[in-house]
Amino acid sequence: MMRKDEWVRRRRDEAWARGRDLRNDLLKQYKERFEVDESPPPAKIIDELLTDFLGAKLRFFPLASDRFAETRIVDGDLTVIVNSETARVPGVKDAQGVESVAKWHEAIHVVDDLDVLREGQGPQVPLPGIDAARELVCRRGLARSTNSGEAAREFWAEEAGRAAAVSLPALRQSAAFLELLDLAGRSPGPVPGAWPLLYRAAEDIGVNISALKTQLTLEGLIVVDSVGGKSVVHVQPTLLVGSLV
Repeated sequence: MMRKDEWVRRRRDEAWARGRDLRNDLLKQYKERFEVDESPPPAKIIDELLTDFLGAKLRFFPLASDRFAETRIVDGDLTVIVNSETARVPGVKDAQGVESVAKWHEAIHVVDDLDVLREGQGPQVPLPGIDAARELVCRRGLARSTNSGEAAREFWAEEAGRAAAVSLPALRQSAAFLELLDLAGRSPGPVPGAWPLLYRAAEDIGVNISALKTQLTLEGLIVVDSVGGKSVVHVQPTLLVGSLV
């Protein structure tokens, strides 16, 4: 029997592949439509990808502080609603980056969970001015939900959406990230000045630092440690020599 940690790792790998496949397909369409060789980082054009390529409506509306966005069917329209109060959510320091990653999370719902929305398999909690809205509620920490189907959908969207938003190829176009790799190649042990470079790299690709750190850590590309009470970053050899997807 497969151990739980092995199952989670396999499912996480599958979700990452799904998110990247969707991202790459949308970027291919974007480049063909606008006749460009390179697209901007996917987190920076997620609004266009959601509305122009996935056919969703995008709205900003105050939501509860335990969620950054939701996907709903409103009056027959597939609608992604972003929490307009994200900047006020405790712990959020980069609202724009958080919103961009959250929109990619919702893009996964738009593509993979449309049947759930159309069948109305979810709570009906309309916002003021939004009537009879079927929704997928993306609460923070929902993986602990007692509803196994709901928790599974959120785990999938969380992992797939973050992998799509934290574009490793886009990182290769970030001067700050390239500087980090250069320093790592010349500095055994923790990389000096790694955190400012990672913050700048996150800004370059349009995501929040937490999403960038989480994805790179889960993939074993960096290791974050504590030395003398300070958080330090070790860049792993796979990141220096491997191809990024």
